[in-house]
Amino acid sequence: METMKNRPPLVLVVDDDVTARAIAREALEVAGFSVEEAGNGREALERARVQTPDIVLMDVVMPEMDGFAACAALRAERATRHVPVLMMTGLDDVASINRAYEAGATDFTTKPINYLLVAHRIRYILRAKITADELRASEARLANAQRIARLGHFEWELESGHVHCSPQVYRLFGIPADGSVTTNRDLLRFIHPRDRVQFAGELRSAVTTGMGYSLEHRIVRRDKTVRIMYQEGEIVRTPAGLAVSATLQDITERRNMERKVLKIANFDATTGLPNRQLMHRYLTESIAHARRNAGVVVVMAIDLDNFSRVNDTLGHGAGDALLKVVASRLGSCIRPCSAMGRVGEELQPDGDLLARTGGDEFTVVLTQLKELEDAAALARKMAESLAVPFSAGENEVSVNASIGISGFPADASDADVLLQQADTALHHAKNLGRNQWAFSSAAISRRVTDRFQLESDLRRALVAGQFELHYQPKVRTDDEMPHGTEALLRWRHPEKGLISPATFIPIAEETGLIVPISEWIVFEACRQVQEWQQAGLPPLRVAINVSSAQFRNSGLHLIVANAIAGTGIDPALVELELTESLLMEEGEASIRLMRRLRALGLWLSIDDFGTGYSSLSYLKRFPINALKIDRSFIMESANSHADGAIVAGIIALAHSLGLSVVAEGVETEKQMRLLRELKCDEVQGFYYSAPLPPRQFAAWLHDRLQPAMKAAASN
Repeated sequence: METMKNRPPLVLVVDDDVTARAIAREALEVAGFSVEEAGNGREALERARVQTPDIVLMDVVMPEMDGFAACAALRAERATRHVPVLMMTGLDDVASINRAYEAGATDFTTKPINYLLVAHRIRYILRAKITADELRASEARLANAQRIARLGHFEWELESGHVHCSPQVYRLFGIPADGSVTTNRDLLRFIHPRDRVQFAGELRSAVTTGMGYSLEHRIVRRDKTVRIMYQEGEIVRTPAGLAVSATLQDITERRNMERKVLKIANFDATTGLPNRQLMHRYLTESIAHARRNAGVVVVMAIDLDNFSRVNDTLGHGAGDALLKVVASRLGSCIRPCSAMGRVGEELQPDGDLLARTGGDEFTVVLTQLKELEDAAALARKMAESLAVPFSAGENEVSVNASIGISGFPADASDADVLLQQADTALHHAKNLGRNQWAFSSAAISRRVTDRFQLESDLRRALVAGQFELHYQPKVRTDDEMPHGTEALLRWRHPEKGLISPATFIPIAEETGLIVPISEWIVFEACRQVQEWQQAGLPPLRVAINVSSAQFRNSGLHLIVANAIAGTGIDPALVELELTESLLMEEGEASIRLMRRLRALGLWLSIDDFGTGYSSLSYLKRFPINALKIDRSFIMESANSHADGAIVAGIIALAHSLGLSVVAEGVETEKQMRLLRELKCDEVQGFYYSAPLPPRQFAAWLHDRLQPAMKAAASN
């Protein structure tokens, strides 16, 4: 039988590119190999059946039968089962590499091919093949080769569960070759817990189908170190019955090297951030995910202003150090995707990604925003984080950034176009004077700019005395006489006039300004009640809305107590309106705080009742005085049987618990008559009066009370 010892090794080159095959033939023949050619996988199989090659150099992408399928087919035939297959691929993703190994490839190399190195690799692979052939012929030589190749063999008798291991298996597990692994349980305890399910599944499949299997898994050695194994096995018949005959090869170093290569290819060496290639891949996946789920993807192109001055003045070492700090500060502003640092894993769009995409350029992909405009707040946060001076040795360095923002689906549906739009917005930001941000859409930029200007004005409004309270009366249903009022916040902007609370309250809550504003409301409302009393008006209870931020403030009861003490009014004239959703969120903490407030002598009521999710068990425990029915039920209560029934039910429930009921949003005589019939205690709404400034409210109150005052005087 002819061997490679007396003839040149035969290399079967499989590639659909005629030119590539010609180049391979010339290079390999010069290197001392004999060469056969095939234009696709099917032709390769036919040639291999005629003459078994010593090694196959296989392209991946080919017509009729690709390299993966051809490799698997070679492994399925007895004559070519152990013929080495070196895969040639232009693909650089981990999935393709894993698929090549799963198909049975011996190794892989990427295009363009350096045939000088490939010739050396082929010789190495052929030497390994010769060794493997000899190992199969001689048990002694097999043991030696296993030690060199970190390759062990075991046989698992399925019926008895007994396991017979080669000495190398013990070496792989890091234990003495003392025969301590005798059963399948002894073997399984070394398999990594997270890989046992997959391992067991492969074995079950092999037993069921009678076909071989191959997989990668981890083992945990006795010293707790983790190693990566490639296991290949088949079902064989032995004198003891069916058994799994398998090999274990330690491929840890190979996989570590692959990870290093992938890290070099996908991550920036200076900052450790993903590079442009990885960012582009993540952006593409994020857009696809957002398209399926009607989501939003935002791209922020960030360029450091005048960064070159740092390199020119302090040197590139200082510049690199500065880039690392910039990366850290920008990264602290986002929630990174879970797999960002795990090389080789699929990057599911479950967070944000920060990448370094140029010398002083960074790109952020945001997947968690609800609206494109929300990126403006993040841009400002990033600018603020960079505004703090950096230490560069004995020097302090300041650096700013210009930011361009684009988003899917508003600006583009393609990753490349989205990046172009962000770059265009970045140039616009630089033209604005640097240290600026801009959207690719001028309309969005204007809206966001207006919003930030409003926020800036809001920060000055309290000190400038631009806030005022308007008052809307609460009227008893039995005699239609005023019994209380609600203080409602208004902002009189020096240029824009009266601004709706619906416009500025959300901004105040987002920025935390609602806390000092709410404190001012409490003091101002108490002061106004005192002023009305000094003017001779009858005492009226004033209701004050409590924001969630103010309610969670542990000092709320002190603020109210100080306001009452400072004005000298009766605490019973102060009513705090709390939303039921807020009370339910805080649970037991809400009840404790409400008891402290009631201890001051205040009234407490639940506002917008019926729109939240109060449970009756909590409601009866809340130390409250009144329920306030939301206007949404009142609007149709006179025309809708369902809404009318809800209003009647709330009133009956409140009265059964000893609580008063206030209906807000009353606008018609018909609504008023129904509420009177249902014995609602008080009403509030435009039917009697819109919210009024203090003087106008005092005049309205005087006119409303005048007939009763005259009647009392005449008596």
